Amino acid sequence: MRSITSRTEDHLHNVISHRSEVRSIDPQHNAGDVELLAQIGYKQELRRHYSTFQVFGIAFSIMGLLPSISSVLSIGLEGGPAALVWGWISASIFILCVGTSLAFLGSAIPTSGGLYYYTNYYCPDAFRVPLSFMIGCSNSLGLIGGLCSISYGFAVQVLSAVYIQQDGAFEITRAKCYGIFVACVVSNAIICCLATKQAALLQTISIIVNVFLVLLFLIAVPVGTGHGFNSASYIFGTLINNRDYGTAWSFFLSWLPAIWTIGSFDSTIHCSEEAKNAQRAIPVGIIGSISACGILGWAICIVCAACIKDGDVSRVLQSDTGSAMAQIIYDALGKKWAVAFMSLIAVGQYLMS
Repeated sequence: MRSITSRTEDHLHNVISHRSEVRSIDPQHNAGDVELLAQIGYKQELRRHYSTFQVFGIAFSIMGLLPSISSVLSIGLEGGPAALVWGWISASIFILCVGTSLAFLGSAIPTSGGLYYYTNYYCPDAFRVPLSFMIGCSNSLGLIGGLCSISYGFAVQVLSAVYIQQDGAFEITRAKCYGIFVACVVSNAIICCLATKQAALLQTISIIVNVFLVLLFLIAVPVGTGHGFNSASYIFGTLINNRDYGTAWSFFLSWLPAIWTIGSFDSTIHCSEEAKNAQRAIPVGIIGSISACGILGWAICIVCAACIKDGDVSRVLQSDTGSAMAQIIYDALGKKWAVAFMSLIAVGQYLMS
């Protein structure tokens, strides 16, 4: 124990003694990705297979627009249709502001260390080590939580599809949900062991699947609903507080679907050392993914609010399928389409992780 303590103290002393040594990084004058990485303090080790489009795909696929909204739609609807619609666009604007700042940092210093490295580089000497430690731990915990929440959403969507297919003659239990969750996490760990080239290909596939899902939803669900849309005043002006909190606080809680969905855009920075022309690819990936998800997600929220059968939010929230999105699709398109949609959404959710 004394030996371990001694080594730890020596390492801490070494870190503190060098904490004032900050590298001079000039992103505007370098010969390319390799030289800029050398200025940052790293030798090029990984192969750069990711194109700008695939870097965009990293963030866009993690956001997984329709699958993500399907996972958290009930949270937005608990404040009513107007809370879902206006909460989405309001949160998206603030997220874009954060993303723009991060895009600037990612373009100037494209290293996989991301926020951890930026904190160490820009922070005053007195706070550099503790804040870097805090950022590193919180970022790791956030990524772990993100993986678990995505995998849980996948399990719920799979079970919803099975429930609809069996016409309700299927019991959704915690054990079944947990089993699918574990299988998803384990299989994701195996896929992450693939080479960079194969991983980049998965990003392209994920973009195609997600775009296809969004377009299919925006076309098929309104067509299936026919002329039974809810009024514009209902969609944009009706607040229905299904929470125990006050109406104002309930409205702000309905921002959570956008906050959870349009997240992890710093993932593009973590893959910057595998990206071609990282100084351009990183900001395009961050700002492009946030903007695309903000606009398309708003359209999805409007369609969901417009297609709630008879405007009965409580019925959708209490659906036996376990998914508000599954109930909306079922009411609009029927059993076969609902099963197909939820199966495709589950595939998209899996690709997110």
